[in-house]
Amino acid sequence: MEIYDKGLNHLKSKMNQSIGNYQCYAVAAEFSGIMCGPDLGAGTYFDQLDPVDDELIYSASDIGIAYKWHDFGWSVIMNPQYEDLQVGSILCFERNVKISDDFTTHEEYGHCAVIRGLENGTFQTYEQKGEKGEVVAEYDRVFFGSNTIASVIIPPDFSGTPTEFIHGQAPIEGIETGDDI
Repeated sequence: MEIYDKGLNHLKSKMNQSIGNYQCYAVAAEFSGIMCGPDLGAGTYFDQLDPVDDELIYSASDIGIAYKWHDFGWSVIMNPQYEDLQVGSILCFERNVKISDDFTTHEEYGHCAVIRGLENGTFQTYEQKGEKGEVVAEYDRVFFGSNTIASVIIPPDFSGTPTEFIHGQAPIEGIETGDDI
């Protein structure tokens, strides 16, 4: 099981339902909250906002620069290439760009999604307020170039070899076992 499965499974359980404030932002907020990222609000349970410079930025295209992602171990890539996209990431589209034959992002707010799959130059997403309306739905999108994407926000990778923690305490460097502290 991948670390992002918890968030993706949660969004899948919300299919055909409205979440938060019915905007695309709520999908990113719900996912970030479930994945222990920053609280983005958007009418979701995760509304303890802590934006950069204490400013409230509500544009979907600005999510990557609006919050302190690095404080939560997440990374942000601005104007990513297709190779930079990762399953389980938040994707922020630029303002007023065509992302399908039937959908152009909002001229002031842009649009956002959560990537659930990558396949042959396309990406599969969970979105709200796309072509299917104000409900969580699955989409299959074509990558039209990095100029259509403001940022991709990637959750931390917790895979790897566990460290030697004992009862939640890291060993103190330079102190031998049995020494008095």
